[in-house]
Amino acid sequence: MEYIITFKNTNFAIKAEQCLLEQQLNVRVMPLPSQISAGCGICLRMEQDDIGAALRVLADRSINEVGLFSRETVDKQFFYAEICDRSILLEL
Repeated sequence: MEYIITFKNTNFAIKAEQCLLEQQLNVRVMPLPSQISAGCGICLRMEQDDIGAALRVLADRSINEVGLFSRETVDKQFFYAEICDRSILLEL
């Protein structure tokens, strides 16, 4: 499973990417999927192994207003689900 982090504006997305790269986390910038309606038109994609560390880094850097979605592939199609309770992911 992968995760999508969304932002209310592009500046936060760029700042978040820089912070995560500084921590040597595997992050990819991608256009915001049409199935997700959120702030700006770009988002960050993270692997399951890195999402807990990424959320902690963003919180430490006061980048708190982010959306979080899971992304699963079924029959070559992507499906997204918003994650409201992040407490379990923070433990990863």
